Amino acid sequence: MNINNLGLLNILGLIVNEGSANADFAIAKYILSNIDRLQAITVNELIDSSFVSRSSIRRFCRKLGYGNFSELQSSLTAIIFPSNIHLREFTSIKKNRNNLTSGLTEMIADINTAVTDETIADLVKSLQIHEDIVFLSSNNTSSNLIKFQQELFYVKKIIRLITANFDLNSTQKNSNANTLIVVVSISGVFSSAVEETVKAMKGNKILITANRNEYLSRSYDQVVYMSNNDIEEDEIGLLGKYGITYLFDLISQSYIFEYH
Repeated sequence: MNINNLGLLNILGLIVNEGSANADFAIAKYILSNIDRLQAITVNELIDSSFVSRSSIRRFCRKLGYGNFSELQSSLTAIIFPSNIHLREFTSIKKNRNNLTSGLTEMIADINTAVTDETIADLVKSLQIHEDIVFLSSNNTSSNLIKFQQELFYVKKIIRLITANFDLNSTQKNSNANTLIVVVSISGVFSSAVEETVKAMKGNKILITANRNEYLSRSYDQVVYMSNNDIEEDEIGLLGKYGITYLFDLISQSYIFEYH
């Protein structure tokens, strides 16, 4: 899997949010406006409808990490959408509220038994004793981790969040035996994508995931499972959307309590 796939929506969103009247904006807007029929869009259609040149499309694709528009098309599949949204059954407000309330209650209880106080304490200790700390995650997950990073800044603890392929390659070269590497991959998709990179990195390696496939653990010194169940049972994506925030809030608050 191309690691760029995991942050593709974030990048397209950033381009649209900037609102600049340029070729990148026109291309991104057309792609998102026609995402349900993207596989049928041709380069000529994109040129005519977005009023851009063929070279502009080529540059746009390369900026996003793809060789051409065909590669970009094949990457925009259902897996890039967050919270298993492509698998969810959409219901009325009342039913959805009830389902979400009961689901969150069960999720928190599940995390509390899967990730014990002792596990939290071990993670906090690892953060404290290491000076060079790198968190690796997909762009979608990194938005949840930014708050965690900033909370640790409050107690002068610096961690780095790495998501881009370029940064991964640079981090691999600069890692050493004293580096703490924490890969956060709730579904296991991201950890599979960066497996070879993580193998080549030096340091203490921790995986935080809800995917219980044993093959994911082979590159790590420690695996923290967020749930007693496998990720496939999280049909509406609560762990990735809410669980990760809850878990890292527990970790940050414990760290601040111990070392502030």
